[in-house]
Amino acid sequence: MNAQTDQRISCCLSVFLIVVASLTTGCAMQPSKQQLLRLTESTLDIREMQTRTFAAAGEAEILAATAAALQDMEYNIEQIETPLGVITASKVSDADSLSEKTGRLLLDILCGCGMSQNSADKHKITITTVVLPSLARDGEYVTRITIQQVTFNKMEQVVSRSIIDDPVAYQSIFEKLSKSLYIEVNKHA
Repeated sequence: MNAQTDQRISCCLSVFLIVVASLTTGCAMQPSKQQLLRLTESTLDIREMQTRTFAAAGEAEILAATAAALQDMEYNIEQIETPLGVITASKVSDADSLSEKTGRLLLDILCGCGMSQNSADKHKITITTVVLPSLARDGEYVTRITIQQVTFNKMEQVVSRSIIDDPVAYQSIFEKLSKSLYIEVNKHA
């Protein structure tokens, strides 16, 4: 074997060991069955962050305003279930930053092992909105939004899934929804 082949094997072995160490670390702490069923203290905080109450003439107005707001934010409406008060929308964005692309290129050049095929390529962000009549007051509707992100690699395989719990993201969506709802309600007045 020549020095270049030894260096390539050494590099790939190092990357392999790092990946194995990362994967086994996650396996070390398995929660008990009772812990899996227990809600965390932050569950109510997250639900509060995801929920707002709006006054409107009907559910249809809130759904129309929600669809308009999501489209303004460049989301594609995938599904509207008017009888259930549910809207699902998504958009795909590039997951590559310039530094990530450069790092993957260097890794491929050094290792020659094609590791960049497994790195993040794009994110699919999905927003689901559920609108229900308020049990507290007539004419008000409780709107809950959840945001999920799925990251794919260059081979279209799922790299990760996560729930977005950034309060700023939810606040931004609810502000746009409030403006859209104001326009929708006044359009019919």
